[in-house]
Amino acid sequence: MAKAAVRVTKRCSVCARFRPYGETDKYCISCGNAALESTCSCGRGYDYALDERDGEHLTLHCPQCGKSLKGRSPDFEP
Repeated sequence: MAKAAVRVTKRCSVCARFRPYGETDKYCISCGNAALESTCSCGRGYDYALDERDGEHLTLHCPQCGKSLKGRSPDFEP
């Protein structure tokens, strides 16, 4: 029986998009940068980011430390 791939919600620190990735994935599928992070600076995972919706907008604050997760890096090029 094949082992199920582990999916982790990661955030690209360049384009600020949350997506499910494999544990070992390093590159953002949207912008291509090697800037994926799987946890907030406080250690809280991003599993909540794909499920929580406030109208059309994602909740963009860490529920543990309150850090704003909104906004793109100045390095982002659309």
